[in-house]
Amino acid sequence: MKFGVFYNPMVPKAPGQDDWEPGQERKVLTEMLEQIRFADSLGFDYAFLGEHHFMPEYAHNSATEVILGALAESTSRIRIATGIVHTSHNDPIRTAERIATLDQLSGGRVEFGFGPGTTPEIAHWLKDDLPRKRERSDASAQVSIDVLGSTGVWPGVDNEWFRFPAGNVVPKSYQRPHPPLWTSTALPNMAPGVAARGLGQLMLTLAGPDTVAAEVQAYWDTLRSGSVNPMGKGINPAVFTFTMGLVAPTDELAEERAREGVEYYGYGLTGGAMARIGDPTHHLYDSFQDFKAGRSDIRPESGLPQFLLDLGRHFADLPGTMMCGPERAREFTRQIEATHADGLLLNQQFGWTRHEHLMESLEIWATEVIPEFRERDAEHQAWRKQQLDGIDLPVVSSL
Repeated sequence: MKFGVFYNPMVPKAPGQDDWEPGQERKVLTEMLEQIRFADSLGFDYAFLGEHHFMPEYAHNSATEVILGALAESTSRIRIATGIVHTSHNDPIRTAERIATLDQLSGGRVEFGFGPGTTPEIAHWLKDDLPRKRERSDASAQVSIDVLGSTGVWPGVDNEWFRFPAGNVVPKSYQRPHPPLWTSTALPNMAPGVAARGLGQLMLTLAGPDTVAAEVQAYWDTLRSGSVNPMGKGINPAVFTFTMGLVAPTDELAEERAREGVEYYGYGLTGGAMARIGDPTHHLYDSFQDFKAGRSDIRPESGLPQFLLDLGRHFADLPGTMMCGPERAREFTRQIEATHADGLLLNQQFGWTRHEHLMESLEIWATEVIPEFRERDAEHQAWRKQQLDGIDLPVVSSL
């Protein structure tokens, strides 16, 4: 397996405070950069960053490519990735220009993940197109991919969604024919749709290894079915899954350091961050405290399905969430390895979790957990080769 980090930088407000402390946002963002640079030095393979809008406290990453630009020049080997760009509302030519610029600056280390984004945060832009957000998102992504894959003058496009004349869009991608392509999934049973478009899948581990195994199986079954129409010039045959949690020297210390932060992240993920988009007085941390105390729960206002709301009630104890010492981390990772997932991403920045604890967690992963799985990588690559046998499509992947 490959290993990476994933970030939606959280910047919680202090209880009862209307605004953040001076310099608080900058501190979180610069610490995140330091953590990713440290992960690079430790040999982690990937760093994925999401994109979110109008979600104060939960995700301060509305300009992902700017953050990745800083990483392009301050890291040396880790692959830097959008996980995901909102192609539903971003201009597809501008998206391609930004991704290609990152690819040039990084020397070809960019992975391009895209998707529509959650309904509440993109509604402002899509308006009447909102019910068809996935169609619009794929149409926009297709323009971006075609631009990224062009070697000279891009021929332009004229369809239901976009009308652009021919043009020589620069810069070009450093990687040829274009960076590897990904999309994310938040619900079960979405793997066939991802594989059918030839994309890599980024999925949650929340329900545990059994769910990951089912998605991996469905993904490869679809790839082998012959019913694949790649959006790019080839397929990126890969399933990455990510876990939330922290590793510390002991199980007890990890719980002490991370439980409230993981619960807070889970509250935001399962509706708390989406329920009050557009309300300038919304205080996510205060509403989380009300939720924990049983005083109120605003999450149903988000429109998320009931099963996701239910997950938020015991988020820190889900089988795909991890707060533990090295031995339990190794056991969890062995279970993920057994699913044949291609990569495990660590989402360990949440709430008030301290920077030095996050750095220590990365070091424990790199020195006490990951080496065992590096030793077995040849076995996984042999398994992948077996799955790809008979699939007569080009492969555009960093794996």
